Amino acid sequence: MNRYNHKRLVFLCGIIIICLFAGCGQKDQKVPSEPKDGPVKIPMIFLIDAATGKRENEELVHAFNEAYEGVYEAEVEWMAITSGEYRSNLKRWNVADELPAVITDVCFSPAFYELMLADKRLVDMSSLIEQDPEWKAAFEEDILDTCREEDGALYVCPSASNCFSYSGIFYHKKMFQKAGIEQFPENWDDFFACCAKLEQEGIIPVGLHTAGTAWAPMLFATAYLGTSSQGQAFMHQRLPRSYNGKAGQDLVYMLQKIHDYTSLDGVYQDFDVPYHQFVREETAMLPNGFWMLLQFTDERAESIGFAPFPENVMIASAQSSGWGIVSSYPKEVQKGAAAFLKFRTLQTSKQAKEFLNEKREDITSLEGDYIRAVNKDLTVIPNYQFQWNPILQEQVLMEELPKLLYHTIDAQQFLEAMNESVRRYEEE
Repeated sequence: MNRYNHKRLVFLCGIIIICLFAGCGQKDQKVPSEPKDGPVKIPMIFLIDAATGKRENEELVHAFNEAYEGVYEAEVEWMAITSGEYRSNLKRWNVADELPAVITDVCFSPAFYELMLADKRLVDMSSLIEQDPEWKAAFEEDILDTCREEDGALYVCPSASNCFSYSGIFYHKKMFQKAGIEQFPENWDDFFACCAKLEQEGIIPVGLHTAGTAWAPMLFATAYLGTSSQGQAFMHQRLPRSYNGKAGQDLVYMLQKIHDYTSLDGVYQDFDVPYHQFVREETAMLPNGFWMLLQFTDERAESIGFAPFPENVMIASAQSSGWGIVSSYPKEVQKGAAAFLKFRTLQTSKQAKEFLNEKREDITSLEGDYIRAVNKDLTVIPNYQFQWNPILQEQVLMEELPKLLYHTIDAQQFLEAMNESVRRYEEE
């Protein structure tokens, strides 16, 4: 790896560490409310990457503690657990009142977020940000509004920019060239014509799967809803109560249609199967988010392209980077937590501006594609994982989607299973 590639890898790792959400969990004791000597301690919990041993957000924490030395101190426990394990334990920590003062992944589940609101467990940060011109100005336009409640309350503080959270389509340029495709298709008709051309050359157009929350096919299906105002409105609903109507029908149509252009290897498999297929150049396209740029920081970054979904649609939710302040802590700890979140906002704002600079000496063509895609006049669709009930995501998609693809149930039966998940969720 040359020095420019090394710089790029370090730079992107820094972005991911600051911008992507990490786990949080249990602390044995809270900071007492009585005044005491020394800085105010702000309990936090972040994760340790099992693959690299790297502590998430470590640079951010050290920078904050240095900037606020003697006033505030981010007191972090780094936990060697997976994000899945953290999320499984988060509800228990909430019930036991053992959450840290600053929590990440506040909106990882809309059901959990609704529970936190109902129990008044989160601090409303709207007035804190509105009364601080520097803090408010650091956010991209409309970022905060996408996180507000109907009454204007703001219980999550997102990253300053959405530019690190967009999902679109990665593709192999050489495969497109082999099939005679000169540019990435701009509409869905051209997209499926492109898929047909790839198949004629013996190339599998897309890599998909159904396990987990069916991330890859659901990206295609929800992006497709972005082509109509009705679909857009549906995707902005939190915890929709019905999947009937045109939006639901369009969703199922795309789930079936896109699977006409993949192998069946991914059925019942998790995302790692289509991911490795794409890396091994066994498939031409893979839908995914910003983090995948980290995987192609060498010469391969010149042979891989990135584009929005057809009709200039991209998937992004500011809530994915949302961090919150737990309301049960003393006021001085809450104030310190707010200072930490402001510090993070200013850091990510700076990181976004640096990344979006196309004149960087070490920029790759893949990064350039991503930056140009971000700067288009986009239709942004929320990530379904932050909108829909967990029964639908974790059970219906896992169990019923393969049946739909193998034609053991039809589209109406699949929609009924989605609606049944709503009834079951509301009964729990």
